[in-house]
Amino acid sequence: RRCRHCAMLATLPRVSARPRVGSNPSTTSRARATAARASSSSSSRRRVGDVDVVDGRRLVDSDAASSPPSRVVSSVLGAVASASLALALSACPGPALAEAGQKPPPVRDMPGGCTIEALDLFKDTRAKFSLEVGTGALPEAILDLGGCDYSGADLDGKVLSGAIMSGANFEGAIFTGGEASRAKAVGTNFRGSVLRGTNFYEVSFAGADLRGADFDNAILTNARFGRDGGGNWAQLDGVNWEGALLSSSDAQRACENPTVDDYGRAILGCR
Repeated sequence: RRCRHCAMLATLPRVSARPRVGSNPSTTSRARATAARASSSSSSRRRVGDVDVVDGRRLVDSDAASSPPSRVVSSVLGAVASASLALALSACPGPALAEAGQKPPPVRDMPGGCTIEALDLFKDTRAKFSLEVGTGALPEAILDLGGCDYSGADLDGKVLSGAIMSGANFEGAIFTGGEASRAKAVGTNFRGSVLRGTNFYEVSFAGADLRGADFDNAILTNARFGRDGGGNWAQLDGVNWEGALLSSSDAQRACENPTVDDYGRAILGCR
């Protein structure tokens, strides 16, 4: 026989269990997440990045849910980087700084024109963000030297990273120990120039005149010596390759240029 009290209890509504006073809610949440993982072991479970997906639904741990989303962190870091970059640009000396997102005028059109001092415009930004400047992601820091004549100039240690040298004249210039990574030197005149120890990482010398140039100890990794848009090969006759830093694949790519002389082919190891 069922007792009278049992019959009364059966009619009462059920109440979900609550954590006891003093219990840790986060511990309870973790326990539930652990139980959810255990119960999903027989379900379809896979890992996508840092998230567990069970039966097409994300399984999120309570600790992970309480942490800030990665996109928020990325946005904060992006804002800090942008602010730092804006400060760097504002600190750069020069007669004509462009608005954010706008490319400055060519150096030849700036007050004073193509001076040695003009090569220092945005130099700190270009040195630190050569990839962004070289790809146009930071147009406000681009240094356009097209049409400038620096023939015979002493440019030791100058920073020309990400600069546009196309159409400029550096014939006989002394540019040693400098930085010119990711610069564009398509059709540029470097004939007889001394370029020892300068970093020319990923520079395009397509169609450039490099006859008699000295690349001793220069960094030429991923540099290109091919043809320009008009089909003109870079002129490499008499180039000093001895001591230049480039990989075997870089050397073989340079060997494809028919203007490399026999001495250059021997130094580069052309096959």
